[in-house]
Amino acid sequence: MKDLEKFLKYISKLKLTARTGWKMRDVPGVKETIASHSFGTVFIAWIMAKKKKVDVNKTVKMALIHDLLEGIIGDITPYDKNYQIKEILEKEAINKLEKLLPEELKVDVKNLIDELIEGKTKESQIVIQADKLDTAFQAYIYEKEKYGKNIENSDLTEFFDSIEKVCKEGFSKEFLDYIKNLRGK
Repeated sequence: MKDLEKFLKYISKLKLTARTGWKMRDVPGVKETIASHSFGTVFIAWIMAKKKKVDVNKTVKMALIHDLLEGIIGDITPYDKNYQIKEILEKEAINKLEKLLPEELKVDVKNLIDELIEGKTKESQIVIQADKLDTAFQAYIYEKEKYGKNIENSDLTEFFDSIEKVCKEGFSKEFLDYIKNLRGK
């Protein structure tokens, strides 16, 4: 039970940790946490999996755990000094996580994380795109709501531009175009 407690503490850390990208850009007010982002990603992945007629159960599980390792290594962005060694840190985190996971989850979580990192299946590609689309939608919300302070000088366009590279076709492109239209761009 001690390992389960440690595992649940990593989950709690995800619920309390604000995402790095928003902190770096001084987005005012309440900031999205890693867990709240994962929640949004799960729903977008679910919708996309249904639309693409792929394994919804697997896709939702993969989306649910897509940022699980961040409870151990933190939210590492391309601007972070540890970005160059992110893969190494992730492998170490997977090993640490495997020791803590309940037996019922160990194999499933490891396989889903490996599949997601490899990114070759339709389900993993949907989760990768849903992850980016949730970020784009959150950037749109921050731009629109301004959270009590004018953030027009905090240009969030880079979030949309980087996401566009991943979302080139199908429903993901349609969803990204929808968000861009909401922005009036």
